[in-house]
Parts: sequence; structure tokens; C-alpha cells
Amino acid sequence: MVYIPPGPITGVLGLPGTGKTFIALVAGFEMAEELHLDVVSNFPLNAKALYYYFLLNGYTWLLSRLIHGKIQVRSCASGSELALSNFMQEKGTLYLIDEAGVYLNSRNFKNIPLDFLSDLAQIRHDCRRLFWIAQYRDQVDKTLRELTASYIVADCPTRYSRKLSNTELVGKYYRIFTAKNYDVYEKKIVSGSVTGIKATVTSMKLAEKTIVGGLTDVDRLLFKAYGSFLRVEAKPELINPFCHWEKTTKYIKGDKPNTKSRESEQSESKVLTVDNLWS
Repeated sequence: MVYIPPGPITGVLGLPGTGKTFIALVAGFEMAEELHLDVVSNFPLNAKALYYYFLLNGYTWLLSRLIHGKIQVRSCASGSELALSNFMQEKGTLYLIDEAGVYLNSRNFKNIPLDFLSDLAQIRHDCRRLFWIAQYRDQVDKTLRELTASYIVADCPTRYSRKLSNTELVGKYYRIFTAKNYDVYEKKIVSGSVTGIKATVTSMKLAEKTIVGGLTDVDRLLFKAYGSFLRVEAKPELINPFCHWEKTTKYIKGDKPNTKSRESEQSESKVLTVDNLWS
């Protein structure tokens, strides 16, 4: 059974390299499939990789939305200026904001558009969901923190990769907290007042759900769907978008479509393959 984080706004937290963007996508896509939501992110996504990820996960809703152009990428900034006013345009949509500590920074409150704050306050009425991603909760504006009803803490195990010249994830480990329980978790565990085995036991008791496991082949597909080492502000876009369906239509034989013969009717059968979606 799919666990849906409580409340329309969820903070996804984790230190650099702990897989917070990866976990935001894993949990976000799972929720979007269950609640039938479209998806908009402020970081690049690869449509071709998402196609196979949705297909192998059995995400029929998201697969349909991807094909119909409802999985979108939209920037939160225009040059040095914030562009949040038009970021949350659609209803019935999950919005993913990476580097929220930059775009929704507590020290940058005066530059956050009033209409965006109004959208946040009324997010539930528009059937929207928001996952904001940051290293620490205190990085984002107080208004957003007060509206956040749940937190996902990513702490995936890693190892150094010579191929990447950086760390890579080797497993999944994340916990989901209500905002109230996260307050306790932060005071006891994050502060270091409780350590060792007791800290592990306490965090598991406070968490609504704890997910631990290795990376499956399907999980690894998700690494191709987003650039974990790309800079978010570098004009994000949907990579390998789908072509129009009409462009993939081909006739098996050269018969004219208006021919009434049975042979001609058979020749009108259309050929559509996965590769043709991007041709």
C-alpha cells in the first residue's frame, strides 16, 4: 500500500550526496501515480528515461501524462531574479523545487512574490502538492516551514566512484515524519543529544515510515532521468521530449487510405514503436 505523506507541503532534507533529489523523485512519483497528479520540476528531467521508469514500475497514469506533455520542467528564476509567480500554474499537480534553500531562502523573504506565498497558503484548495528540497529546514523561509506538514529525511548510503569522480548511492534509506515528530527528531537526534543505538531506535519510533533497501535495476533507471550533478539554475528543460504522435504514423504498404479492399484495410495498420516516440 502506498504511503502518502500528510499535508500538501513536504520538505525533503538531506546533506549533500545523500540522495535527497533521488528520494524526492521516488516518493513523489509514487504519490503522483496514486493521487493522479501531473508533475512539474525546476530541474532537468529526461523523458526517455522516465518512460522506461514509469513503464517498469507499472505507473500507467504517469506514463500517460508523460506522453501527453504533463510532466514538465520550469525554472524558478530568470537570471538573478526569482520567477516564482508563474511556477505553480496548474491545479492537480505535484511541484518539485530543488535547492529550495536558494530560491526560498529565509534571508530572501522580501524577494519572494506575494502571489506565490498566496498559492502556498491555498495549495490544498487547488489540489496541488509541493515537495521542496534542501539540506536543512532552517534554510527556507519561515512561512514555508510553518506550512510544511511532513518531512522526508534522506540518508542513503554512498561510496566513492572513480568513474564519477564523486560519491554514488548504493542503497535507499529514508524516513518520513510528521512536522510535529520532526521537531522532536531535530531536537533529540540532529542536535546530538541522543546518539548511538538509542538515536536509531528513537528516530524509527518517531518516523511514520522508514524505507531501507538496496537499489534495484528500476531504481538505477531514475539516475538517467535527472542530472544529479547538474546545476539547477542552468536553464532546466525536459530532455528528449516526445514528438507528436502523428509523426510516428506509417503505412505498412503503399496503398492509398481510401481504397476499400480488404488488403488495403490491412495495409492501413499503423506501426508505432517505442523508439519512434523520439524520432
